[in-house]
Amino acid sequence: MFKISTKNIEFKKAIESKYLVYSHEEYKYVITDDKDLIEEDKINIVISLEKIDEISELISSIVNGDNLVMSLRTPNGIKKVDVKDIEYFEALENDVFAVCGNNRYLCDDKLYVLEELLSKRYFVRTSKSFLVNILKINIIRPMLNYKFLLIMNNGDKIDVNRTYMKSFKEKLDL
Repeated sequence: MFKISTKNIEFKKAIESKYLVYSHEEYKYVITDDKDLIEEDKINIVISLEKIDEISELISSIVNGDNLVMSLRTPNGIKKVDVKDIEYFEALENDVFAVCGNNRYLCDDKLYVLEELLSKRYFVRTSKSFLVNILKINIIRPMLNYKFLLIMNNGDKIDVNRTYMKSFKEKLDL
């Protein structure tokens, strides 16, 4: 997928350690710090070592891909749902539900597994029972008890409790 093209070993080590990106024989993207190493038939990312943090979102979206599809259960069978369409996941007793608009689908994974899988995407844990897609938040309302109330695009209301407040604020850069 990537080729790290550089004469500077520090640059290569920084890319590999920070983004876990390694050079492959078959690649579409070239990451380099030297304009002379650009390959005309590839997509080139030219960046200096000092500005390497600025490409983190780009690298992450390339590595993780924009589309992740999950198989979720409905009363009628299995439905494939794009993760970006999911408003939130809710754990109720021993079940985890994915909510897309006004539809609820049963998910086979536990909430902590989903949290780990989706943390690089736009999902953040807001309580013991909820994992929320931050792109689907319509309103964030501060509450008197140092919590937030989230009103999702579908109108559902979800609390961000104090335990998860710090990670929520970091994810949203608040």
